Amino acid sequence: MNENENRFLTDKDLWLLIAQSSVGDSYRPLNLRGATLVGANFAGADLSGANFSKADLRGANLQGANLSGAFLANADLSNANLTGATLDGAVLAGANLSHARVDEADLSDTNMAEADMTKISAVNCDFTRSDLSQCIIRYGELLRANLFKANLSGADLTGADVLEANFTRTYFNDTVMEGILNLERAVGYKG
Repeated sequence: MNENENRFLTDKDLWLLIAQSSVGDSYRPLNLRGATLVGANFAGADLSGANFSKADLRGANLQGANLSGAFLANADLSNANLTGATLDGAVLAGANLSHARVDEADLSDTNMAEADMTKISAVNCDFTRSDLSQCIIRYGELLRANLFKANLSGADLTGADVLEANFTRTYFNDTVMEGILNLERAVGYKG
């Protein structure tokens, strides 16, 4: 096999890697830095602490996956399904989450600085104490999202729907809030 040829991993290969990383006395987080995982199925997988930095996870199924403390900086998660996933303490700085679904996901205490969240669906999502500074959340659905003590400094929420979102003690500084839908029905916003 030529060293320049790509090797494609099947879902079965990926699940074997996940299983092998957690066998024995010590847990070894999975390292898939820069991997091409377009459309991969990780639904329900324990990927806590895994390294997916710069990975291509476009359209991947991560529904219900445990990504606590995972490193996803600059990863492409566009069109990915992260519904009900646990990402507390994860690093998603510079990640592309455009058109992704993170409904009912736990994104508390995450670093999402400079992430692209254009048209994200984040219904009932928990962003408690998360760094969303410089994020692009244009036309995102943040219905009933919990942004308690989140940092939205320099973020762009143009056209986002924030119906019943919790903005209690949220930090706003130079945040673009043009054309936001249902801001009057958000909780804790003091504009």
